[in-house]
Amino acid sequence: MSEHDELSKLIAELAPTEAERELLLEEHRQLEKDLLRLADPPPPPDFLSNVMAKVAAQPRRAISRAEIISASSLVVGLLAIGGFVILSPGSGTLGVAVAQAVISLRGWLVGFGSALEAVWATAALPLSASLLVTLVGCLTALRRLVAAGPSEAKVVS
Repeated sequence: MSEHDELSKLIAELAPTEAERELLLEEHRQLEKDLLRLADPPPPPDFLSNVMAKVAAQPRRAISRAEIISASSLVVGLLAIGGFVILSPGSGTLGVAVAQAVISLRGWLVGFGSALEAVWATAALPLSASLLVTLVGCLTALRRLVAAGPSEAKVVS
């Protein structure tokens, strides 16, 4: 069934006679015209200048003494650390030390991966995880039960 057929059927249900249908369609057209005429009015010509004047009238936020002191101390501290690293006698070996640390970290990560694989293979980790989920669920249910307070259940004898 096409949209036109559905619309005709709906109009026929709402207005059984031809005169009522014409009246209904005319009301619809008038309502459509009224709705099309409704639009947000354009802003006044001086809208932007008024907004900018209000923005300019706002007081400027002053930077506090504590903010200046903390920013200055951060900059001085970082410059001191940078100068120390550059001027220290071992600065030529700094890159080597970082590379050795990365290689050592890689070894630790491989070892952790192997340990995790062994735990997974023995099914200890999935079992522990499922038991943890079960325990947390039971404790949450118990806490809600206790928080609800005593029920008003009748004792049947």
